[in-house]
Amino acid sequence: MKKLILGAAVSVAMFGGAAQAAITLDSNGIPVINPATTYEIFLSGSSASQPFIESLMTSTKIPAINKICDSSQLIYQFRDTGTVGKDQNAYLCVLNTNNPALSGLPAGKANLLLYKRNNGGSAQGVNPVVADAAIDFLKVDVPTNCTSVSTGVKGVSFSKINCAYTAGNALLSNAQKPDFGMSDVDPAQFFGQNTPSGFDPVAATDVDKLTVKSAAVLVFGVPVTKMLRNAMQEAQFGATSICVGKDDLACMPSLSSAQIASIFTGKLNSWKQLKLGATGNLFDNTSASNKPVGLNADRVHVCRRTNGSGTGAQFGIKFLNYPCSSVATPAASKTDGVPEAVEKAQIHENSSSGIVSECLSEMDSGTNSIAGSFDGSAYPGGRWAIGIQGTEHNANRAFSYRFIKVDGVEPTLDRVARGKYKDWVELTYQYNKTHAFDPSEKEVVEELIKQAGNPIVMAATNLNAIHTWGKSGFMAVPQSFAAPATGVLAYEKPVNPFSHGTTTEDPNACRMPAVYNPGTTGGIQFK
Repeated sequence: MKKLILGAAVSVAMFGGAAQAAITLDSNGIPVINPATTYEIFLSGSSASQPFIESLMTSTKIPAINKICDSSQLIYQFRDTGTVGKDQNAYLCVLNTNNPALSGLPAGKANLLLYKRNNGGSAQGVNPVVADAAIDFLKVDVPTNCTSVSTGVKGVSFSKINCAYTAGNALLSNAQKPDFGMSDVDPAQFFGQNTPSGFDPVAATDVDKLTVKSAAVLVFGVPVTKMLRNAMQEAQFGATSICVGKDDLACMPSLSSAQIASIFTGKLNSWKQLKLGATGNLFDNTSASNKPVGLNADRVHVCRRTNGSGTGAQFGIKFLNYPCSSVATPAASKTDGVPEAVEKAQIHENSSSGIVSECLSEMDSGTNSIAGSFDGSAYPGGRWAIGIQGTEHNANRAFSYRFIKVDGVEPTLDRVARGKYKDWVELTYQYNKTHAFDPSEKEVVEELIKQAGNPIVMAATNLNAIHTWGKSGFMAVPQSFAAPATGVLAYEKPVNPFSHGTTTEDPNACRMPAVYNPGTTGGIQFK
């Protein structure tokens, strides 16, 4: 049980029949959380789940039969004040009784409060779920901790509330066992460098404790700071080319997988080590307007994720063959406290994808211009930096970084569906087979998992992932939804024909992906 229901709440639950569904507000506009009428569900892990859960709740593209929340009522988003929702969120709504799976729930609980922890990345959706152990979530039931920020539009946008949060402080955090978790890769990959601090590596016996379900396909990309992107354009298209500074597909520069692996494993410590012919190098041959200034401004900087991140785990698999091979080299670890004067790549580890965006953007500007845990003002004059990020990020180009091609291929849904682009994985949901769910709570979790992976939800989510170089983001998995027989991607219902799983085996990101089940008339595109 998540909470003790005391006093009047007990009376309502035991003697009052069906509780009122309406969400009430206090005098400051903060929702009053009533455990007697609310399913409180805790989801930890990959931040990639956040956008399609939000789409499922608010997009007008989602049919009423598939929605989780009643779109005729306001929906509330609580966010941690420190990172403005990059690390911790919670969503409060009235459940949608037009959804058949939700209309048959017992009377009394008509609201949903879904806590979503991004902090710590995907492993927080695996290791605590294996251990059935409590971790910190945002605390939203103390109104004095929270401040109303904006009022949303019913069925379209969230009413936003910011809440103070400090991990480990019982007044400002909520220690709970995750009801379910999400990871960017399957749970079997979370050992070695992919083990988060404070947890044991995941073993095969641990995976056996879990119910694991494929959630969606996420396309990842390699982002670089704008100055570095422009420098690459100068080198690949010419210093006077009209491409320099442009964001379209024709002007998208590229790095090879081997070059990317060399950078992330710390083999390169200076951007001068990227050579241009026999005598030149990228750093010295870039125009002043696209080059950082200051002492040691040529130092390589990497904005990666902390150990235990699914983003980091999938990167290791796709570019380093880690942990799939016992001889693989893992990504270089953080270099906190190492001065730039030391000939060593500067590795910055970040707790969430939102902080990766902050890291890249502030490295480009050399300022501390974005609220969060990274401070770019330590590098006045800016620096060139590279990272790894899901392509659902930064389509609006609000952050000062841009995606590049990998091996000459852009990170789009179309390139994935044609088997041309390699950096994608199946995200998975998992819950512990022995976890104690509150009554009827598991049914709500199962419906959340099912509908969050619906290709209609993927299409709605991908409206925020339309980049100048193409459409990217998420696809449904072929285990749950049929891909078009022609192999041509349908953007209104995107389903990947390929999988890291088979018709008899669950997805394992270390397995080379192949077409899942073309049948007798299906297939994949040749070109």
